[in-house]
Amino acid sequence: MRVEDYGKVAATFVDTKTGEAIRLVPRSDVRCLARDYAPEAKNKWEAQLIGYQKMPSEMLFSVHHVQLLTPIESIISRAGVKAICDVCGEEIMNEREVKRDDMTLCRSCAGEGYYLMLAESVMISVVPA
Repeated sequence: MRVEDYGKVAATFVDTKTGEAIRLVPRSDVRCLARDYAPEAKNKWEAQLIGYQKMPSEMLFSVHHVQLLTPIESIISRAGVKAICDVCGEEIMNEREVKRDDMTLCRSCAGEGYYLMLAESVMISVVPA
């Protein structure tokens, strides 16, 4: 799976063998239609929660055949191809490493990250709800 944030709710599915791709987008009127499928709902949020479960998929989504602008081979890479960042030591998958001055870097260490490391790693405890 690859996430690209364009501020939209949509998903593109690709057959990796044929390159055929479809894009699912929620219909623009789906929120209004949800109330019709959940008349028992107490509020808008509940109407959407219940209505989306009952609505036929063709009422929920528009489906479009699309052509990828990035070749599928570039997106999925090759199975098992991994590298280790020479700066942070984290594993890099799918040939996403950056080569710079004879160094192998993850995108964050190469200056292309979406975060800035503030401190050394800390141990956290996750308690199931």
